[in-house]
Amino acid sequence: MQESIDLLKTTAFNLPRDIAYVGLMITLLFVARFFKDLLTPYKLQEELTTKDNLAVGLSVGGYYLGVLIVCLGPLKTPPADTIQEPVLWRDLLVTGGYVLLGIVLLNLARIIVDKALLRRFSTTKEIIQDANAGTGAVEGGAYVASGLVVAAALSGRGGGPHTTIAFVLLGMLAMVIYGHIYMAVCRYDVHDEIEKDNVAAGVALGLNLVAMGVILVGAIGGDFKSWAYDLTRFGASWVVGTVLLLILRFLVDFALLPGARMDKEIQEDRNINAAWIEGAVLSGIAVLLVTIL
Repeated sequence: MQESIDLLKTTAFNLPRDIAYVGLMITLLFVARFFKDLLTPYKLQEELTTKDNLAVGLSVGGYYLGVLIVCLGPLKTPPADTIQEPVLWRDLLVTGGYVLLGIVLLNLARIIVDKALLRRFSTTKEIIQDANAGTGAVEGGAYVASGLVVAAALSGRGGGPHTTIAFVLLGMLAMVIYGHIYMAVCRYDVHDEIEKDNVAAGVALGLNLVAMGVILVGAIGGDFKSWAYDLTRFGASWVVGTVLLLILRFLVDFALLPGARMDKEIQEDRNINAAWIEGAVLSGIAVLLVTIL
């Protein structure tokens, strides 16, 4: 009984702090929307509500989810000085500052992915003029994966803004390389299928990027110890994670879709169910790998 009373007292005591953090997150979502409006050559409100553009919805939905994931980095990092009494306004200021840095990096990540991964066509044209939901799915997945990378880089103690930016850029590079490896092992031209409005191909690639983002959380997250140690851990985790994801993709094909082939289902039948199963299972497996390894 006493434990329940103490829990209620603690919850009531922390309630103002929790409400303040929720308010901060909502404010940061408005800031993230401002950045998105500023950096895109189209009007979000018009595309989302007037034109009901699904491609924009998938991209923007992934963006907002990525922003909220970015918030987890500083929120889950304990204060550098555990002896000092926490001050709410100072904690909010520090958290908000790091998340603002994360929002800037998240928008930079989209540009990097667009130019380095889907470089054979204009993603803006595909999303706005053609309402290509496959391209929107890739961007949405890239946003979520980038949010995971940024959150991991913002988590932990040690280092500073320079280490955060460095590991975000390394994470983006690792994600792009994985994307190219994934497209190389597929038995169809991923670029061509996405450009031909094959939503399944876009969903599969986008969710594979999410799975790699989860792997990169394990490669980047935690306290910064030294450049030698952290770079070695990053490289080893990425290589092992990439190999395991590629192997497991084929095992998922045989185990969960018996009598069918994933590549055929995605290319010829444009089967979004197959793409969703592949990506969702690989993302879940990636969580298990990060927990185990």
